[in-house]
Amino acid sequence: MENVSRLNQKQRYPLQLKVHPYLFDHYLDGKTILPAVEALIVLAKAVKLHFPKININCLHNARFPRFLIMEPEVKSLNAFVDLSDSGTGVIAASLTTSVKTKAGNITRMLEHAYVEFNINTPDSIPVHPFRSFEKLSGKCINIPADSVYRELVPFGPAYQNIIGDLSLSPDGALAYLSGGNREVDDDILGSPFPFDAVMHAACVWTQRFTDVVPFPVGFDKRIIYQKTSKEKTYLSRIIPVKFDKEPFVFNAWIFDLQGNVCEAIDGLQMRDVSQGKRKPPSWIKEES
Repeated sequence: MENVSRLNQKQRYPLQLKVHPYLFDHYLDGKTILPAVEALIVLAKAVKLHFPKININCLHNARFPRFLIMEPEVKSLNAFVDLSDSGTGVIAASLTTSVKTKAGNITRMLEHAYVEFNINTPDSIPVHPFRSFEKLSGKCINIPADSVYRELVPFGPAYQNIIGDLSLSPDGALAYLSGGNREVDDDILGSPFPFDAVMHAACVWTQRFTDVVPFPVGFDKRIIYQKTSKEKTYLSRIIPVKFDKEPFVFNAWIFDLQGNVCEAIDGLQMRDVSQGKRKPPSWIKEES
């Protein structure tokens, strides 16, 4: 890859994306899909390579418009990273792939992830005191992690990173998270597993209180105050912001066990991508 020099013009670079075996634990309807958290790492690496002064710890305006399917036993994927420099200190990055039409004479580019990074020091998301997050108000239920990953978020072992019980109430969700122990790259944005598990908790909350099975489709802002690490434990708190209609919106925080904030996620957006084909099991629904 060569340096991007022209402003306001999208530069496209080919990328051979290595597919590690643990990624095959992230699947839906029998198809393996690249996790959004992994796509963000790919984009952050590309931005850091070309724009070393960019603050990759502050991610804005992320969207995940289309799944990137990984075929069984594939070792790598051919993809592209598109980078745009606005000249205002904001770098936009997207992960794309190319497909040919059935006739084979037209190539289409499909976008799978998009995010913006800012060279300037970001405005911080307000962080609540750690102690105020350690309990939920309202009627609370506790769901064992085994039940979460058996019936509500049926991913394989690498993506089962809620620890113990997931606590839910109308006030939000609370859970301990694992930093995972696979061959992930936790040098760029930290371990992807805690943020991924935050989205699992938001998914389960939505199943209980809205009768919808959602997937993450984007977020407004993610600030990484200190990177999460593999093989460590964290506490997460998820607060519903908008849940009367889609996309359902949450704010979330990830703390270490000393009470320090590691990540703050503002405006996490969740949506049913199955057009209503998936429904939560009856036992998870809030009692009327």
